[in-house]
Amino acid sequence: MLAGAGARVVLIVRDRPHSAFAVGETIPPETRHLLDRLGLNCLSAELHLPSAGTVARWGSDVAHLREAILSPFGCGWHLDRPLFERQLIDAAVKSGAVVIEHCARIETKSGPAGWEFRIDRGARQICVISDYAIDCTGRTARLALGAGARRQVHDKLIAIWSVTEESSAHTDPDRRIYLESAPDGWFYSARIPNRRRVLAYFTDGDLCGAGLRSAANFEEYVVAKALHLHKEAGGPHSRIVAGPFRANAASARLVRAYGDRWIAAGDAAQSFDPLSSQGIMTAIIGGNNAAAALIASHSREPCALEKLQADLDARYAAYLSERQTYYRAEQRWAERPFWRRRHRDFPAEDKGSRVGGPAQSGPL
Repeated sequence: MLAGAGARVVLIVRDRPHSAFAVGETIPPETRHLLDRLGLNCLSAELHLPSAGTVARWGSDVAHLREAILSPFGCGWHLDRPLFERQLIDAAVKSGAVVIEHCARIETKSGPAGWEFRIDRGARQICVISDYAIDCTGRTARLALGAGARRQVHDKLIAIWSVTEESSAHTDPDRRIYLESAPDGWFYSARIPNRRRVLAYFTDGDLCGAGLRSAANFEEYVVAKALHLHKEAGGPHSRIVAGPFRANAASARLVRAYGDRWIAAGDAAQSFDPLSSQGIMTAIIGGNNAAAALIASHSREPCALEKLQADLDARYAAYLSERQTYYRAEQRWAERPFWRRRHRDFPAEDKGSRVGGPAQSGPL
């Protein structure tokens, strides 16, 4: 977006700790329409898996089906996430951005004149000076929080997730997403390419001890607590080949997503409960809108950043309301801490705690 508008852009890509896998592998049908609008032809059945829909056991043991064929946007997608990220990086390069990858260590310093990035690539060091920084560091919001931003955190949700692989003799053709609620959280499973699945359990960090850190214990817990999901999604014909890993999955936002010569985008600005299926799509929208606001603020619209913030505030308020509606639909364990926390109303103010080919121009 920025490079297509004529800006000189450097995209700094830090090495991922678990680079072979990345949680956040399923996108809803609307994402394809969004990518098409941005001129990004990333999705094809040869590279990623079309999703057939969702099977949810939520509020009861009855399976609720949502078939992809009924969506006006077509099917959703189970991504080969590293490949998808590579496609987006390549699109940035094609637009004119300079990409610096495989960065083992990045030191940042900001001042009145802009930002300085010192990048360690083993034996070689690179220094980048920039007028502005867009913080796309995810939930860590490293640049924004380092620049004095404040974050509101609304829950303690974590994901315990693993990658399973099916035996070649029992390859499961089922490409549906599976959800199942449980007394202290909920389970999720989705196919990804190469006969693999992502299997995840979502609960609050203070409700989950250290017992699920081993693959054997995690698998045993899934078998005991997610009876339907375990049988329907891989089940006895699969084995854990990576994980379990733990990841922050809390709902959170920066009180203000911009400051002196910086803007936060994606999960750095606002992060969503994975139940909402908004993460990747909202990050793409957020990146586009942050770029559009920065371009506008330098040309015709001095209040562009304030308008960006107003849009972020409205989106997040709508998300919190929708999130509560979904969680209140499950009443079987209303007295358990996990569900009781999500059924209660948020205060009207300060919801949460405080912790330290060029794309079309314009917001989406």
